[in-house]
Amino acid sequence: MRAISLLGLLVLTSGLLGHGVSHILLRDAYGIQVSYEDGNPLAFADVEIFRPLETEMEFQTGMTDENGRFMFKPDTSGSWTMKVSDGLGHGKVIEVIVDEVNTTASCEGSLSRLQKIISGLGYILFIFSGWYLITRWRQEKHAHS
Repeated sequence: MRAISLLGLLVLTSGLLGHGVSHILLRDAYGIQVSYEDGNPLAFADVEIFRPLETEMEFQTGMTDENGRFMFKPDTSGSWTMKVSDGLGHGKVIEVIVDEVNTTASCEGSLSRLQKIISGLGYILFIFSGWYLITRWRQEKHAHS
């Protein structure tokens, strides 16, 4: 019975690794902050970014945040074009000169797959140790009654 319980727990927890999320911190990103003439930000305005010498296909699209900010990470050097529009007739075309592209990224706070597996096995061992101690304590309690 214990072997079946252990096998069931291992099968249930084996799928947990597929749901993990990792991240990297990108450096050398470029961005803009756009606002109306009165100083209010162009919040949630549409943004289209085009690679150098490319006018047909967008490299990236998105929206500014509530402060009128938008960031992107170019993959090549040159003169990038950013088109910003609030959808009400206000907008701007901005040229961003990228001199050098840095492809390095640092990883912070991310566990390797092996570390995740070892941690998961440690959690399983902890749970079964607690279960074993409680079961043993109950058996001894009933034996002395």
